[in-house]
Amino acid sequence: MSEDLPKEALKTVIEALCAPAKSPHGFDPQADQWREKALEAALPALLVRTSAKRLRSQLLVHADEKMLATLAAEGTVTAADVPAILRHRQVWAGLISGLARHAGQVETAIALLPRLPGHEVERVVRDWDLDRYTRTEATAPAPPLPQALFDAVLEATEKQPPLLPPLQSLSLSSAVPIGRRCRRRLCT
Repeated sequence: MSEDLPKEALKTVIEALCAPAKSPHGFDPQADQWREKALEAALPALLVRTSAKRLRSQLLVHADEKMLATLAAEGTVTAADVPAILRHRQVWAGLISGLARHAGQVETAIALLPRLPGHEVERVVRDWDLDRYTRTEATAPAPPLPQALFDAVLEATEKQPPLLPPLQSLSLSSAVPIGRRCRRRLCT
């Protein structure tokens, strides 16, 4: 997106890119596909230049989870954008990790942990390094995991109920007997 776009035109450009493509005969899928690609390419630059909540919210609706997590890690999506994101999506580990990369947003990230499904809490720590599989020598290393976030994840995982009951709680009397009587019942 061109950096020399006047600020007055920003609202019009955002509204045009966020509106579905129409033709005289109704919805135009080809033009809408072009619009979606143009919006995806311009989204990071538009978010950087936009401070109005309504316009940012309109843009955030059109981003996918991976892009939002990346933009949060870069600092483009901030804690102020979280309510707009949560109006249309559930919390996911990538969003929490992306927000927590910035010192001023760690508390917001920790506050989102209870909204995360229990089986995904560990992913906040496990997926901390977004570039672990694609890292090159030129890529900067991931910042260290904030201790407060690590402690909050650890506490949240300890509160989860176990998936299976401990073996000590199972008794032999609750086991299903296997033998002739069972086979006879099944066969007849």
